[in-house]
Amino acid sequence: MTVLPSSLAPLREEGFRRLVTGTAISRFGNGLAGVALAFAVLDLTGSIALLGLVVAARSITNVALLLVGGVLADRLPRGLLLSGSSVLSGVAQLGAAAIVAARLDLVWLLALLAALNGAASAVSQPLASALVPQTLPVPLLQQGNALARMSGNLTSLLGTAVAGLVVAFAGSAVAVAVDGVTFLLAAIAWAGLRAPAPDREQASSFVQDLVEGWHAFRTRRWLWTVVSAFTVSNCCYACAVLVLGPVYADATIGRPAWGLVQAALPAGLVLGGIVALRLHPRRPLVVAMLCTVPFPLMALVLGAAPVAGFLVVFFLLAGVGAEVFEVLWQTTMQHRIPAEVLARVSSYDLLGSFVAIPIGQLLAAPVSAALGVRPSLILAGAIGGAVLLACLLVREVRAPA
Repeated sequence: MTVLPSSLAPLREEGFRRLVTGTAISRFGNGLAGVALAFAVLDLTGSIALLGLVVAARSITNVALLLVGGVLADRLPRGLLLSGSSVLSGVAQLGAAAIVAARLDLVWLLALLAALNGAASAVSQPLASALVPQTLPVPLLQQGNALARMSGNLTSLLGTAVAGLVVAFAGSAVAVAVDGVTFLLAAIAWAGLRAPAPDREQASSFVQDLVEGWHAFRTRRWLWTVVSAFTVSNCCYACAVLVLGPVYADATIGRPAWGLVQAALPAGLVLGGIVALRLHPRRPLVVAMLCTVPFPLMALVLGAAPVAGFLVVFFLLAGVGAEVFEVLWQTTMQHRIPAEVLARVSSYDLLGSFVAIPIGQLLAAPVSAALGVRPSLILAGAIGGAVLLACLLVREVRAPA
């Protein structure tokens, strides 16, 4: 019998292997579809505005239903919920592929299918943090979080890397269909996952569950402090890197170089998972916050020093730090938050992070018009980094594990 290295010890657990396998498969499809769906809509309509409509339909539905997903994850069998949401996503993507393949002018239906995909994602996302403790003993939680995220990041990067080739040689409809199939394969992997809902002392209504989750969130100062900081930081990141970044890069380092810079970030996420496997700090949130500061500073560095080689290295390091943060953050939540409310608390965490992204994207135009693109990048990076560092002023954040 093969003896696994200690860093891979979580893979000895069958439930965790199923969880990681399904996640890796679905993330490959998502990486592929992120590129393919954009080309599919453009092939069908030729309209940037309609592409924005389809993409926004998924994002808005996802954010709107995150709290619902958290409540369902704490009320229903989690393995069944994860498999069911994956089947829904798979059917939605296969439907979108059929519309594109038939070249039907049904953008409203593509938007509806994207919304269904977003709804399914809202159900599955709060489960990510809650399922790892159900499949692993406590001493293996951090390694498990690192392995789960690293495998997903690696397959997502692979999916994104091959997306252009699949679209070029097989067409955008085929690429979206492959995503649908990966969701169905992930559902099969998750089908045998034994993860019942947490035991409940007494029956409660949906609203009571929401209120209980909010109480668990707001009464932990370390938790809402960090989430609030990320609301601001992610807003700055979305404004600067996602919207203004390509504009400034186009005028400075050029589009090919910007593509390399962008690719360095997910590569850093994969490397960060390797680092997090062996990192066991006494004060995990202190290390986590220090590691994640370079992420918002990407905007500042882009504005201050638009040199392609330097940016590639910095974005790579920012990805490493961001992934170390995510692993330490999830492990801390799993240790400090009771299992019966963990999914709901995770949904509030996700909502605080995601809601800031469209806000930042909308702010990019007026802010850059008032200040200029380069000053906006530098200011956004400075603000984003400062609010994350400010979390270290909170005693609970500095507490030992």
